[in-house]
Amino acid sequence: MSAKKNQQTRKSGTGKPVDPAALVLLSRQVRNLLRFHQQMGIKNYPSTAGLQSFLKRRDTPSAFKRPLKQSAVPAPLGRQAAVPSLDAVNKEIVECRQCRLADQRSGQILGRGGKRPKLVVVGDWSGQDGFSDELLFGRDEDVMLWKMMEAIGLAVEDIYVTNVIKCCPLDTSPDMTCAGRCFAHLSREIAALKPRLILAMGEMAASRLLASSAPLVRLRGRFHTYRYPDSVSAKVMATFHPRFLLANPEMKKMVWMDLQMIQRQL
Repeated sequence: MSAKKNQQTRKSGTGKPVDPAALVLLSRQVRNLLRFHQQMGIKNYPSTAGLQSFLKRRDTPSAFKRPLKQSAVPAPLGRQAAVPSLDAVNKEIVECRQCRLADQRSGQILGRGGKRPKLVVVGDWSGQDGFSDELLFGRDEDVMLWKMMEAIGLAVEDIYVTNVIKCCPLDTSPDMTCAGRCFAHLSREIAALKPRLILAMGEMAASRLLASSAPLVRLRGRFHTYRYPDSVSAKVMATFHPRFLLANPEMKKMVWMDLQMIQRQL
């Protein structure tokens, strides 16, 4: 029997053959779990050289490589593929009546910011008591947002801020059906700006931009990919929304870690 055959049929402690691919998968899962614990702020693991080496990404041997599920979501194709202007997108938004919010909104919040932004920030929706088209996320949420941007060295003209949901709901939180309808507008808005860096703030923004149902706490802390029809791509960082941080201030440390990764990219 060849050495390769011996290696593939090596017995485990239970007497069953060891599947090398299963070992690679288990190793990857354990490594991801430890990364997640680190992102959550768990500090009582021994920071040994061996652990640090284990946490580093490694390429698996070519014999064990499997196709990985892509987190990238392609921009809409077909009729939507032509690059629109922001004015055209905003006109479509103002005239939109595709979901129940058309009759249950206090107004609409259009995206605002630089025409060639270094960073596009995408929130969930604008939550307001009353309505002001000057607010993007909400009164207190906007204050926190601009403090975040200032902390990583970005001025107002360096940023473009928008929401997945363009309507400001009257008394209920928008659902994912509304988000699905509005995503056509958002994708065209992003295509008009074509940023290289996107910050998705909140569960809805992250799930729509990344086409993922994974919890936000699992998506944050690393860059994902948003790909345009011409194959140019943008990096996407998912993190918590200022609305969530106002209710859960203990999570600010995690968001600061995400913002520092954005700053390093800039």
